[in-house]
Amino acid sequence: MTPLEIYALVLCLIVYVMLAGLGTFVLILVYKLTLKLIKCGGSDQDILKDYEKHKEKKKSCAIECMSSILLCAFLVVAFIFSMYAGCDTTSYNEDIPAFNVVRSSSMSVKNEKNEYLFKNNLNNQLETFDLILIHKKPKQEELKKYDIVVYEIDNVLVIHRIVNIEEPNEKHPDERWFLLQGDAISQADRFPVKYEQIKGIYKDQKVPFIGSFILFMQSPFGYMCMILVALAIIFTPIFEKSIEKATKERLDIILSTNQDVELALTAENGNQASQDSEEVEYDWKSRLSSGYKDNRTFIERLDATDKAKNYYYLIENKINELKYCRVIDGKVRTFKSKNVPIVKFAVRGKTLNAYLSLNPQEFVDSKYIFTDVSSVKKFANYMMRVKITSDRQVKWTIELLEILYQKYNLEKLPQVIDWRERLKNSKRVKRTFKQKLRGNQKAKKYYNLIEEKISELKHYRIIDGATRTFKSKATPIVKLAIRGKTLNAYLSLNPQEFVDSKYIFTDASNVKKFNNYKMRVKITSDRQVKWTIELLETLFIKNNLIRGEKDV
Repeated sequence: MTPLEIYALVLCLIVYVMLAGLGTFVLILVYKLTLKLIKCGGSDQDILKDYEKHKEKKKSCAIECMSSILLCAFLVVAFIFSMYAGCDTTSYNEDIPAFNVVRSSSMSVKNEKNEYLFKNNLNNQLETFDLILIHKKPKQEELKKYDIVVYEIDNVLVIHRIVNIEEPNEKHPDERWFLLQGDAISQADRFPVKYEQIKGIYKDQKVPFIGSFILFMQSPFGYMCMILVALAIIFTPIFEKSIEKATKERLDIILSTNQDVELALTAENGNQASQDSEEVEYDWKSRLSSGYKDNRTFIERLDATDKAKNYYYLIENKINELKYCRVIDGKVRTFKSKNVPIVKFAVRGKTLNAYLSLNPQEFVDSKYIFTDVSSVKKFANYMMRVKITSDRQVKWTIELLEILYQKYNLEKLPQVIDWRERLKNSKRVKRTFKQKLRGNQKAKKYYNLIEEKISELKHYRIIDGATRTFKSKATPIVKLAIRGKTLNAYLSLNPQEFVDSKYIFTDASNVKKFNNYKMRVKITSDRQVKWTIELLETLFIKNNLIRGEKDV
């Protein structure tokens, strides 16, 4: 392997490990959350539906299984075929032609200069990524003009058409020499080809565009995809078996505690007997007395009491002020800002309880009514418990949250700015260039045309703020600003050099912040855009700025 191939392989392996690790993490996370949702009762309705449609589910499972098997078989066959097609063949058997993938566009179209293509009606061109069949080469005297052959030069296989044959002469008395040329190329190949260099002949047998898939399967990423498919085939049944087991256990609990499953199902569909169903489902006192464990989530408990729900959402509005905030749900709801614990909410009976991450000893003589729960292990980071049963306790909880934010220096979200109201109050509003450009379609159109010209440079960077500045390394290029609704370009050119030119501009050298951008052009028409682009071209040449390489 060449150093470049080794580098590409190592890079592919690193990317593969990262993506595979991320995919595995997401899969395991989804798997755990699914199990947790099943065990805490969040999927009870779906489990009951599946119980009712058990036979139909069996049929659908069989169809899914067959589909998976067929897909895996197709991938395996495609992988084996791509390996076979990728074999480096130097000799060809007449009965078993070799496959080859066209990797260049030299035979894709007819070049207008190649008159022989049109005169002889040669329409068997080859597109890039066509899969073609290469047969054993005939005897050299059987090769004729306009045959398409595969020949080898510098260990590279080339597919071109014979355009001329040089018969044996003084230079090569014992063999014919062949001059080859690509249909899309206006000139013949540099050197004639000997018969020994020709490896096979193409006989108009091809499959269009399938070669791109074969090349992918032959690449390191193709191998890695097959490994991922194999791992998915191995681990998916394991995960599904665990989920099915948890679902079955949960179904047994539902059936043992709910005496009328059909009643619950009809309630789901809007039956008039929903009231009796709700009594069976939500009579928690009788269920607890019969030894049932309450596995309801925080949201399910909160939905059972309107008063606690109202208090909770008032406090949540305060928590939503934080810039970085995440929620951990379960039987309780926990809020954290990055790794800083904030508050844990729980519903006990019909009462909302807030467990704050504050030291109760610091508030002993304060007005707040709370309980010290530091002795409880699971509330080690949330030691102050506040029972929220009135508006006053909601107010206290919000005040304590504000104290907590200041204590840990938690960052809040910026307030939404009402620009019109601020302007009415004569207060200066500092909007960015991007914000000013947004909604101004005319200025945006002119800006995009100018940016397209600047993007020709190989090295350039953008500095954003109230204006947008472009530089190439340390060389200033242009500063763009919006005044009112007009786009202004401040170019890094000396205005004195263009005094008698056709360009209309303003000398901004007397403005301190435009010391390096002295020529100001107001861009209000297509003509001024054209002038600005011409001036940028002058600037590029003057400063010897390097252009980016364009694809040939």
